[in-house]
Amino acid sequence: MTAATNALGRELQLVHAAQWLYAINAEPFVPGAGDPYARLVRGFEIGENGTDGTDGAGGTLASIAERGPVWRSRLDTWVVTGPAALRELSAGAEPVVSAAVPQAEAWLPDPARQRTTEIARDLARRGGTRAVGRQAGSLREQAGQAAARLGPGPVDLVADFAEPLTAAGYAVVLDVPEERRAAFAADLAAAAPAVDALLCPQTLDTTRRMAAGVRGLRELFAGRAHAEADLVLAVAGARAAADLLGDALRRLLDRPREWALLRSDPAHADRLVEEVLHQRPPWRACPLVVLAQAEVAGTRIEAGDSVTAVSTPAAGAPAPLPVAACATLLPAARALAGQALVALAARFPLLRPDGEPVHMRRAPLTRRLVRLPARLGEEETR
Repeated sequence: MTAATNALGRELQLVHAAQWLYAINAEPFVPGAGDPYARLVRGFEIGENGTDGTDGAGGTLASIAERGPVWRSRLDTWVVTGPAALRELSAGAEPVVSAAVPQAEAWLPDPARQRTTEIARDLARRGGTRAVGRQAGSLREQAGQAAARLGPGPVDLVADFAEPLTAAGYAVVLDVPEERRAAFAADLAAAAPAVDALLCPQTLDTTRRMAAGVRGLRELFAGRAHAEADLVLAVAGARAAADLLGDALRRLLDRPREWALLRSDPAHADRLVEEVLHQRPPWRACPLVVLAQAEVAGTRIEAGDSVTAVSTPAAGAPAPLPVAACATLLPAARALAGQALVALAARFPLLRPDGEPVHMRRAPLTRRLVRLPARLGEEETR
């Protein structure tokens, strides 16, 4: 390992150690109710059953909300939650997405670039509603092919369906040449933890693989007019699409009547996707830096301060991030998830759970599924 790699590893360990320390210690370093924000971002509060915002982990999000709309975590970041405070933050502080954790390979535009309209315009041009509408036929074709590769019987709906379809779909969205699509899929898989890594340090090995994946994607898009936007769509947009599809499929596993409705009424897929977006937005927390002084819920936040916007159960807002440009990550995710549900339901009359879902740890933003065991089948004839 190089000296730089060793230094990065130490930084990651120190940040994660601070998250654990403050998560379990009250003031001043005595056992007790620790900092709920630290509990959230350390990424070990992921439950296996929750869709109500608590994640089966003792109400971490509820504890965050109880502290008020704006408060300062012991991790030296402002925590802002609740619809009114989030609106104030978005309107007055010029918040932009910014990593709170050391990064081996940055993939976000720097804050100065994010405050311009250019990056938002590029994101809309590449992944907005109109752009995705032009690609609807190709996305439908990719979804049909992904469903056709599956047969009746046991399947992992994440590894065997959602992830490969997301890579194929975003290769279409991002105009990846056919001969580069296998490498694109591999880089996308390596970069999968990058969104969560903005707030939660990953292991050093994961961080190195993630950096290699981001570099591969950056090299693929080099020289393009919208290279910066393409990189964001590949890293964050594809992650949102895979997670949205996984959450929708998980919801359907225990709802055979809804699966039957989806088979008889394909338009139900869009309604289902919107419900999932509302109940489980792709990101429940967003690390930000504010570029202008602002007052939020009576608290002054200075320019340059770190802020994390957290969607709590009481907030109930479907918007995933308080940054307008990030809304352009959702059209492609919506479209791909909807097409996937229609294609899978058309091919398989029956969908049943076949084991417990598995979530990735150190994934406090996305809570991403890494395994969703299911059984696909034909109509029973007896």
